[in-house]
Amino acid sequence: SKNRREMDRSMGSSLPMEKLDRNNYTSWSYKMHQYLLGNGYGSYAEGANDAAPNSTHRDFLTWEQSASRVLYCFASSVRDQRLSYIRDATTPK
Repeated sequence: SKNRREMDRSMGSSLPMEKLDRNNYTSWSYKMHQYLLGNGYGSYAEGANDAAPNSTHRDFLTWEQSASRVLYCFASSVRDQRLSYIRDATTPK
């Protein structure tokens, strides 16, 4: 839908938080969770949408695109030296 596309564009534009490091997990986690909830990705933030549908299922592409957006948010909001911890993730969980 149009609203979803607008949310997706705004979601990737900027993350309103400091980057995760070893000293700020509690505040970073709270802000990231709220950011994802506010952008319509709450099921990913809460782990309810962590399993991809079968690749032949009609919802797979939608799931894959949304999961990739959430993974991008995570990758964009951690310090580069911490990126190796999440680089190989295939789901937001």
